[in-house]
Amino acid sequence: MRRLGQSGEETVAVALVAAYPSVRAGLRALLLDEEHIDVVAEVGHLRDLAAETRVEIAVVVIDLDPDGVWGTAGDLFALPAAAGLVLLGPAAGDAQLVEMLGERPWAYLLKDVSGDELARAIEAVASGLVAVQPPLARRLFAPAQNISPVPFTSGGGVTEGEALTAREHEVLQLVAEGLPNKLIALKLGISEHTVKFHITSILSKLDASSRTEAVRLGARRGLIVL
Repeated sequence: MRRLGQSGEETVAVALVAAYPSVRAGLRALLLDEEHIDVVAEVGHLRDLAAETRVEIAVVVIDLDPDGVWGTAGDLFALPAAAGLVLLGPAAGDAQLVEMLGERPWAYLLKDVSGDELARAIEAVASGLVAVQPPLARRLFAPAQNISPVPFTSGGGVTEGEALTAREHEVLQLVAEGLPNKLIALKLGISEHTVKFHITSILSKLDASSRTEAVRLGARRGLIVL
């Protein structure tokens, strides 16, 4: 819901859900200068939102962590029907997100979203709209015959054999070149947390137990150049 802020103007009450404190702090920092957005809660899991807090929340921003720590579909259904969602992905099985979200307003953004983009998405969702960044829209709304079924599980698992995305190809190539996560993030212009997300996804898709094994398997399959 929208409520009156200290200035007497309406503000959007927002809750931040992310597994890592650093991610929650980053999201809060992005919204720090947004006068019409009021961050009222920061938790690591949806179930950690107090009942009295749930009632006043207009929008919940959720970092779709690959470990599935943020929550499950059941936790989403426990939120008030009027509460909108801003999801930060991509996440495994996101082609099924639209069906899971149902009637509530929502937005789906890349994890390296800017503060302005995040604020505009929150405002849109609070107004009952749906907002999706183009790269993610293609994943969600591609023709059904081009989508391989991938279960959206609480653990964020990725079906074995699923093809790497273009970004994952880039990350795997840089891993093969020996770059650490921090340098990969700088080179691609994304956050280090996003790099970790991509690597987790790559390991799962290639059924690899380590970065070294992922590089070996990627080279064997012709996915990278050594």
